[in-house]
Amino acid sequence: MKYGFALLIGLLLSLPVHATGANDPKTVVLDFYKLAMQEFKPREAFARYAAADFVEHSADSAGGTAASTVTFLEGLIKQFPDPHWEVVRSVAEGDLVFLHVRVTPAPKAPAIAVAEIFRVRNGKIVEHWDVIQHEPAKAVNPNSMF
Repeated sequence: MKYGFALLIGLLLSLPVHATGANDPKTVVLDFYKLAMQEFKPREAFARYAAADFVEHSADSAGGTAASTVTFLEGLIKQFPDPHWEVVRSVAEGDLVFLHVRVTPAPKAPAIAVAEIFRVRNGKIVEHWDVIQHEPAKAVNPNSMF
C-alpha cells in the first residue's frame, strides 16, 4: 500500500504544471487586450505587458516594434473612435495564446474577424501576429465567421 501511494505521488509530481495567476500567458494576454483594445489605452498596455524586446509581425505596424505598434493603434483609435472589440475565443498552449476577436469598427459597421497570436515569456508579451478577415456583404458560406 505504501508503495502505491508513493507511486501515485511520483506520477502527480511528473505531470506538467500549467501556470495560473498574474504571469499565466492567457491572463497576461487577456489583461493586455482589455487595456489596449477595449479600454483604448495601447500605450499603457504596452508599458505594462510588453517585453523590452517585443517583436510585431503585423504588416500594418511600420517598424515591427512596440513603439510603432502603439503609434499604429493610437491612429486606429482616432480613425474609429467608437469601436467594439470582443474576444470570442481564447486558447493557450505553452507560451502561445490565440484570440479569435470580433471587431466592429463603428456602430452598425460590418464586423471584422481577427485571429491574434501572442507569445509570452516571463509574464511579458514578446511577439504578436495577426490575421484579419473582413465580413463579406454576402457570404457564400452559411456558417458564421464567429
